Amino acid sequence: PAADVALSFEANNKAQWARIPADHKPGTLVKEADWKKLLGDVPSEPITVAGFKGGWGEAWIDAAIEQMKKDYPGIKIEKDFDPRIWEKMKPRLVAGEIPDWNYLVVGPWGGEWKKGVEEKLLMPLDFMLDVESYGVPGKSLRETMRPGTLESANGGFTDAQFTMPMTLSAYGIFYNATMFEKNGWPQPDSLTWEDFMALCKKIKDSGVAPFTYAGKYPGYLAFGLLDALWYKTLGEQGICDADNLVEGTWLQEGRVWGLEQIQGLFKNDYIFKGSEAMSHTESQQIFVDGKCAMIPNGSWMPNEQKETTPKDFVMKFSGVPAPKGGKGFAKAIALDTGNSELNVGNGKNPLWGMEMMRHVYSPQVQAIFASQIGTPMALGDVVKDVKTTAVWDSVIAAVKASEGHNIISRGGTWYPELGKKWSESQGDIFSGKISAKEGLDLLERGSKETRENPDIKKFTRECKA
Repeated sequence: PAADVALSFEANNKAQWARIPADHKPGTLVKEADWKKLLGDVPSEPITVAGFKGGWGEAWIDAAIEQMKKDYPGIKIEKDFDPRIWEKMKPRLVAGEIPDWNYLVVGPWGGEWKKGVEEKLLMPLDFMLDVESYGVPGKSLRETMRPGTLESANGGFTDAQFTMPMTLSAYGIFYNATMFEKNGWPQPDSLTWEDFMALCKKIKDSGVAPFTYAGKYPGYLAFGLLDALWYKTLGEQGICDADNLVEGTWLQEGRVWGLEQIQGLFKNDYIFKGSEAMSHTESQQIFVDGKCAMIPNGSWMPNEQKETTPKDFVMKFSGVPAPKGGKGFAKAIALDTGNSELNVGNGKNPLWGMEMMRHVYSPQVQAIFASQIGTPMALGDVVKDVKTTAVWDSVIAAVKASEGHNIISRGGTWYPELGKKWSESQGDIFSGKISAKEGLDLLERGSKETRENPDIKKFTRECKA
């Protein structure tokens, strides 16, 4: 079925799309030489590449572009990477100016990229996945991806692969390793949550704020602390029930307790003063300046803050401590097994957008992530013998210790309106302006409205036994 959908897709460039063999059998390897014959001559107009300029920087995409230029002399590539790329591109998308390849351009947050699928802005990528992986002879691109990453990135769509994962972002606590070692403080996830709160008091008493956070974007507290605390309190079933819109799931006692723990960070003065007015980079600077001990964040943060981090500053990653008697796996971490990040646009050159995608997944580009950025990758272990850093090693150690127990919730991605309702109220709930019970009542109502709305497509999360 996926192959049928992909091959019958209404491409804007019908002539180029028709080069894909109609009799191609899904799962059959397409050799690189045959793929290049399908590509044909280099287009006269530039290949357009657009993306979000954020924590991953631009070295990786620049390397992929240079690789394309080397492989295809005479090719012209226009790159537009910008921190507000989605705002810049929105009117262009409406006007039909769709980038051939893009990174977090078509509705990047909260699952809104799915509108791009519905509006036929994005190409199905199933044929590309059967093409020989760049730099990995004899294996298709699909075969070089880590298990489960493609399904995770595709956000519930099963008729075709419309979006691709690049990173496996790990979420949790980054801590000042030098400060911790100097004071003899144990790694956060070596403690129970209750003992960790005692450690926070000790840190505060030493004259250092235990935490800072991005007050302007309080979701950092959610994915860095609260989601894991809820999982480790309630177990896998609690997360599944929320994603599956089960009645009453937001009102469980464990939900209230977990949210009150986050509110307790504010009540106990464990948050660096002024954090509520900070952006993500401002709070990260407080952390790398040594003005606090920890920060809840994602594995892109070390690279995002690289230019302003003192040379002698050593940070490490830790999972969130588990409460005593919790039902969830104690070493579980929040790990996106495949983010919805990369797309090929239904524009002037869809096949060349796919070739750009193959270059992004090359071992050469992946080596930049492994050596310079430091986050787990959706592509399998095609890069060997790369010198890593202390923070990278700690992320990988946490991923291995989690033994595949993943905390990420999909409800906010599957149901953007429910996710929006939660994100818009987080700041007031976390700081205690809204009580834990009132905040959870809000989520329970949002879940009910979503569940009872026949116009909203429903998804089902299979819960591990």
